[in-house]
Amino acid sequence: MFKRGLLVSALALTAATAQAALITNGFTFAVASGSNTAVGSHFHSSTGGVFGNPAGKAEVGRFSVEEVRGLSEYNLAGQSLASSAFVTFDIYKAGGLFNGTNNTPFTGTVIVEAYAGNNLEDITDYQAPSLGQVGTFNIDPANFGVGDIFSFDVTSFFNSLVTSGGTSLGIRLRESTAGPDYGLSRAWTFQDFRLTSDNQCTGRACGGGTVPEPGALALAALALGVMGAVRRRR
Repeated sequence: MFKRGLLVSALALTAATAQAALITNGFTFAVASGSNTAVGSHFHSSTGGVFGNPAGKAEVGRFSVEEVRGLSEYNLAGQSLASSAFVTFDIYKAGGLFNGTNNTPFTGTVIVEAYAGNNLEDITDYQAPSLGQVGTFNIDPANFGVGDIFSFDVTSFFNSLVTSGGTSLGIRLRESTAGPDYGLSRAWTFQDFRLTSDNQCTGRACGGGTVPEPGALALAALALGVMGAVRRRR
């Protein structure tokens, strides 16, 4: 009975670390500039289905002279302070939303930053003042593909906006101007943006500067310790 109870507890703890804990889903779109890459001028993905592109996609990269940035906003209405909050998303396409050279993925660095949103698709979100950099990740077509999941810790930004009465947390993805492919007509497209209470990154996507949340690490260590005790008793 003792061994069975320990094993059940260990399995429950292990399952808890793997379980996704959704805080809220994101409202996602993409904005492109004109030849002046400092300001946005039009959508590449929107709820209106601009250019026939699917809604809810965050395209990041370049299309001819245009720079394209992916954006996602999270409604903070009814939210309370969180012990941990991660912005989580995955790769929809190794390429952009248009055919041609934009359909080629780039090799370079993506910058993830926070801004104060308003739960609306605004072209000006392209250049909205940054609240700070959330993190960065390096990406290339040889090591990344459709379905890879990224997670970045945004607890401080989330709690700061909740405390100050902010209506929305905005997350913006943009290609670094220092990347080797910056300026070329290439892109990546991301989707399924959500806020989660745990880090859900997979494989090489976990190399973008994020680490598993401390709570998850503690639970995993405890689960392994319990299972080790079971084996020793046997």
